[in-house]
Amino acid sequence: MTTKRTRNTLWLLILISAFAINAEIADDKPPKFQVLRAHATDVPQLKALRDIHERTQHDLDFWQTPSKVGHRADIMVDEDRMEWLDSVLKNSNISYDVIIEDVGKLILEKEHGPPRFSNLLFSKRMHNEGGNRARYGFGEYHSYQTICDWMKDIERKYPDKAKVFTMGTTSEGRPIQGIKIGSQVWRNDKRIFWIDGGIHAREWAAVHTALWFIDRLIADYNDDSLVRAAVDRLNFYILPVANPDGYEYSRSDVSPMIRLWRKNRAGVVCKKDRWFRDRCCGGVDLNRNYDWHFGETGSSTDKCSEIYQGSSAFSESETRSMRDFLTSSELNGKIDAFITLHTYSQMWIHPYSHARKSVPADVAELQRVGRAAVAALENTYGTKYKFGTGSDILYPSAGGSDDWAKGTLRIKYVYLLELRPGEDVWDGFILDQHQLIPTAKETWNGIKVVIRAVTEQAGSLPNSIASTLPPITLPPTPLPTTTTTTTTTTTTTMEPTTTESWATTTAAPFSSIFIVTEPAPITRTTPIHLDASYKLGKRRFKFVSIKTFFPTLPTTPMPTAFPTFSPFSEFSQPQASLFTEPSSPSLPFVTVVGPNENNNAVIDDFEGSSSPRVLPAFVRRPNGSIVRTNVRRPGSRQFIRRPGSFAQQRSGQFRNRNSHRSQVANVAQRPGPPQQASRSGTCADRSSWCASWLNANSRVCQISQIYMRQDCARTCGFCQ
Repeated sequence: MTTKRTRNTLWLLILISAFAINAEIADDKPPKFQVLRAHATDVPQLKALRDIHERTQHDLDFWQTPSKVGHRADIMVDEDRMEWLDSVLKNSNISYDVIIEDVGKLILEKEHGPPRFSNLLFSKRMHNEGGNRARYGFGEYHSYQTICDWMKDIERKYPDKAKVFTMGTTSEGRPIQGIKIGSQVWRNDKRIFWIDGGIHAREWAAVHTALWFIDRLIADYNDDSLVRAAVDRLNFYILPVANPDGYEYSRSDVSPMIRLWRKNRAGVVCKKDRWFRDRCCGGVDLNRNYDWHFGETGSSTDKCSEIYQGSSAFSESETRSMRDFLTSSELNGKIDAFITLHTYSQMWIHPYSHARKSVPADVAELQRVGRAAVAALENTYGTKYKFGTGSDILYPSAGGSDDWAKGTLRIKYVYLLELRPGEDVWDGFILDQHQLIPTAKETWNGIKVVIRAVTEQAGSLPNSIASTLPPITLPPTPLPTTTTTTTTTTTTTMEPTTTESWATTTAAPFSSIFIVTEPAPITRTTPIHLDASYKLGKRRFKFVSIKTFFPTLPTTPMPTAFPTFSPFSEFSQPQASLFTEPSSPSLPFVTVVGPNENNNAVIDDFEGSSSPRVLPAFVRRPNGSIVRTNVRRPGSRQFIRRPGSFAQQRSGQFRNRNSHRSQVANVAQRPGPPQQASRSGTCADRSSWCASWLNANSRVCQISQIYMRQDCARTCGFCQ
């Protein structure tokens, strides 16, 4: 009896312990974060969103802040505050969509998943492009130490062209390192091209893109005539991570509160909140800490704010190091270009960003070269960028490094680039790794336009090189005529025009321009000595998700199916290309609800459209999942089902397609096996979807000649 009682007691203790452990695990479960996209459709809603932004800087993370009516606010919120935020938005009559249901899950899926086969293809291709003997794992995110070690490896293998420099240390003691690239790298009498990235910790794609630039300058020296001329005539200073402490902290955990950290790590204090979670407050937004209209607009004096400006201009070791290095005897007065890389929004920005309608005196030249650079970028994969000042196409923000470089250092070509993804793509800062190389490649093509402009100024290009390069010109845009009013300001007499949001903005949308006269360049009596040791024919596509598009057709009805293209193809005519996901398998169709099948259509008046456009009530993806576009009602919550993982989509691409057939019109039938071209050269279709594409749109062979001639020659009648 005693033994039985003891045994029962033991089992009871085990059960109690198990419940206690489960309860403890449940308490330690990380909070779930969502991202909402709120829509400001009128002035009161815009003011309400701005007020929410200013009053909730401790609890909400605004990925995007609306600057005008029609813009959106992307807000990350944890599940404990979701009910409160929903109530606040309803009270302000603001509608919103849940665009990311679980940020932590998305981080794991996009950034910490196993390597994809397509990544391996990109990596193999990268290793075959150029001759850089110092290899780096492009297409992935790496630690700061790995980045520094790679730059040192380049220095060891190319001692005549590369030298690592250290321009200071962070508050946590990390060296702030970059690399100088140029023929006879020891020379300091050449003009300078500056590039930096990663000033905001969570913007990893900017870091990767800066590293790609380093690799191209080394690897393409013998193969690219422009690169060779530029490296011979210029010195490139590239700082891939301008915020090492913040970058490493953002890599330390997959929790959204850590992965999406923005600022540096100076003066950070972490405390337990009422849910006994660590809440860290402090750090400075380094891109608000420069001495150009410091603290005036777009920044905060609240230490817990994401845009905390710091106690004073250059209060942070990272910004002081940048200032001291750029104004040292080695660089001061020699810099002709200053490029700073950010994410996200797909924007090419020129100064000034501290106030609306404010531009430098040489804005015409900035726009000439900048628009040409945007055109070169867009010609790579068809990625669309906006162009203009940050204050006019994004939002005003004072104390930025780009404004300081232009206004104080008087550098000629100054641009801030907001890289992929665009504003209409959901993932924001969490850019899928398979998009890293395409992002870097297209951005590099844009940067090469600026490189050419600087190289031409540094010395006439040889005829053999100049003859192979297109001129830096675009179709003429009417420039405003000006009337000088004072020595420091000029007022325009006409308003420059802007294009649709899906085309490049040709000028900032303002009616009057204040031309800022820059002060005299900085001179130093005692220089500080540092260790310098992405349209298909005439269609325009609006992103709805990574793999779903709503096409807008100017004259013909929307087809049931349309082709997408392989990212590994190089297109000679960019208008024939459509870039979706670089590594995903080609998705040959998107099935939509016909107009007679469902009357619950949505009027979607998106930014840049001239009139509202009727969208189908839902769209089915190839894997069977549905995106519903419910009619927006004031204050309504809208949930959009996100696609599954990459593996799930591939395995379920044609699964359960018949279950919704009664709801869908004009469903493309899955064709039989593709016709294979014989070795004797017989003309045949390489793709199994040619007939479906032609049935969906009789003009697809003409609209997409490059692709259809390659994969659907027989169906389109291209055979000789």
